[in-house]
Amino acid sequence: MINNFEKGKNRDEKVDKFLDALAWYFSEKTTPTGFYSTIGRIEQKLEQLNQNAERFNKNVEEASKSSDRLTAALNKITLAGVIISGIGIVIAVAGLTFEIYKFTHGG
Repeated sequence: MINNFEKGKNRDEKVDKFLDALAWYFSEKTTPTGFYSTIGRIEQKLEQLNQNAERFNKNVEEASKSSDRLTAALNKITLAGVIISGIGIVIAVAGLTFEIYKFTHGG
């Protein structure tokens, strides 16, 4: 087997560089790196998704309330239209009846 890590200055420099990098990676830092950083970003995105879902639910509830109010208002407008139309039909029938009465009684 060929030994790629032969003793000497070059090997010691590589080992020192590796140990420095290892110590830096596992040291406490203000911002996490590697795996922990990914988990932190995932946690932030999930929290953001949760907040967006809560806002969406509130918007759906508000839209539902607005829709209910609109439906009630349209029902009232429709009822008023039916009543006014009914009154108009009663007046038209009364006028027609009066004209028929005048015609038949020689007025």
